[in-house]
Order: sequence, then C-alpha cells, then structure tokens
Amino acid sequence: MTRKLRVLFAGAMLTALCSSTFAAPDPAAIMKKAGLAVNNAKTYQGKWRMVISMGDMGTMSMDMDVKTTSDGKAYIATTPVGTPTGMMAMGAAMAATTTVSDGKTLYTYIKAMNAYQKMPAPKNRANNPALGNMLGPASAKDAKFKYLGTEMVRGKKCHVIRVEPPARQSNPQQRGEMTAYVDVATGRLAQMRMVMTMPGMGTQTNGRPQSGSGGNGTPPPPKPITMTTTMVVLSETLNAPIPASTFKFTPPKGATEMKNGMVGGMRGVPGAGAPPGPVPPAPRR
Repeated sequence: MTRKLRVLFAGAMLTALCSSTFAAPDPAAIMKKAGLAVNNAKTYQGKWRMVISMGDMGTMSMDMDVKTTSDGKAYIATTPVGTPTGMMAMGAAMAATTTVSDGKTLYTYIKAMNAYQKMPAPKNRANNPALGNMLGPASAKDAKFKYLGTEMVRGKKCHVIRVEPPARQSNPQQRGEMTAYVDVATGRLAQMRMVMTMPGMGTQTNGRPQSGSGGNGTPPPPKPITMTTTMVVLSETLNAPIPASTFKFTPPKGATEMKNGMVGGMRGVPGAGAPPGPVPPAPRR
C-alpha cells in the first residue's frame, strides 16, 4: 500500500471511529428505557412537584404523593404548596384533592368542597384518569423524538429529549410541545415539561366586544395564552410493599357525594376530576 493510500485509509478509519463515538444517543431508546422500570414494577411510590405557570395569569405549585400497583390500584394526593399568584390563586384551594382506585371503583375527593365523586375504574389503564402515563404522548406508538443534548436537573446530568406526539383530532388553534429530562446515570425520568399555547379570550363589555386597534372598530386579536406545566420527580421507590388500606376510600365526615357533576343534586357545582396534570403509569403485571 502506497503512503498516499495509507493516509487516506487512516483518515477514513478515524472519521468512522469519531462518528460512532460521538453520535447522538437514540432518543426513542432512552424514552423506552425510562418507562420500562416503572411499567415492569409490581409497585410504584413517588413524590412529585408540579408547577403550573400561565404567564400574566399567575403561577401555582403542588406536591403529589403517588402510589400504584400492578393490578390497577392507585392513590394520588395533591397538595398546593407555596403562595400562588395572580388568577391561579383563586383555583389553588380546589387543587387539594385525593384520588383513590381499588381497581374497580375510582374515587376523587375535593377538600375545599368536602365532596367526592365515584365512577367505575376504566378497564383500559391508558384511559384511567388516576393511572395515566406520566410519559403520556411520549409512549404513543407514532410519537417522534429529537435529542437536544444534556442539562443539569436538581444536580443530575440529564438527557434532554423533545417529544412530538402524533397528530390528534383537537382544536387546530392549540399548540403543544413536550420535553423530557432523563437521568443519564439511572435512565429514569427526572422531569417533564409541557407547554400548551391556546387562543386568548376576547375582551367584552356588557356582552359586546370593545372597540380597539383591530381596525374598523373591531377589537384587537386576543393575546394567546401559554400554560407551562413542569413535573419534577422528587423521589421514587419501586417494588416496596404498600399497605392495602392505602387503596380503600372512606369519605371524610360530612362529605357529600357528587352525582352527575353536582353536589347533592345541586345544579351549578362542577364535578370532581382527577388531579391536574399527568400521573405515572400503573406497573404491569
């Protein structure tokens, strides 16, 4: 082999080695691994911090205590923490909820109303409001992933992955994006951030739009509303025993059952829902 050919061959080998060494990690594989540990566990116990920000409308934070089992039982308690700001302060009290599922019936209790609602626990866990997957659209079959690099989260080096959920039949004016932060050392999800942009609400006076700078006396277009939800995993424990009493719901003293979205049959009182935001998947059998 001539000197020139040896130089070219060495250069090609070096290029191939560098390409394989410094190639970006496979984001789809990282996300799949992040979900397997939880999905395959017999029990999951976690404490999360959820922060919801809506810009000028304010911010609120909640702590979540989550317990699930492989046979579909679940316990989720949300507690507002800190001082909410702006309009979010009005809804903070309603965020104190407890959701319990024994695998057959799902109960949601709203502390501020001292009222609870019960419904059959969905057979399909993916549709269960108490057992929804924290990875949500990230685990969808047609989701797309983009590796963005690494970032420190609570002192842990994390892979940063942009998640593009498959297109859904929804309001075309709504736009959303999701970013996952996966611990490099453990391969477990450390944080999830979801940003949703929605059409703004028009300003009205006596039911009529106000005149503004929109031209021809029409009101200016409303400013879009952006809601950012950040879920931070504070701690997790897998396969540890959970007392059976955790998944038994006993109504607090004086609590009223909601029926058809009403308290005691009274109209105008909304029914309870699951705690805001996504919660972790039920481990598989």
